[in-house]
Amino acid sequence: METKKLTHKYNILKILYDTRLKLTATDFSYVSNANQYFVELENQGLISSEWGTKGKSKVKLRFVAKKQREKAKKYLDSYSKLQNLKSAENGQSARDEKS
Repeated sequence: METKKLTHKYNILKILYDTRLKLTATDFSYVSNANQYFVELENQGLISSEWGTKGKSKVKLRFVAKKQREKAKKYLDSYSKLQNLKSAENGQSARDEKS
């Protein structure tokens, strides 16, 4: 469960970081209850939010502010390094099992 949570947070942050757009939870319809991940990312100081409108609806827009880009980049890089280590370990385990 923790891995899925980290993956969702990473994917949401990566999209916000790369696109520089202000998005809502409905833009991440493939993530069940995306708002919980937004709240965690905001509490970590990685994203910001503001109220806006989408169509006729009042919505909370999430984005990576200029002042947060460096911190967000470090988080994304750390996650990528962690995934690379896990992949290397899994590859080593598979080779050990074949031996």
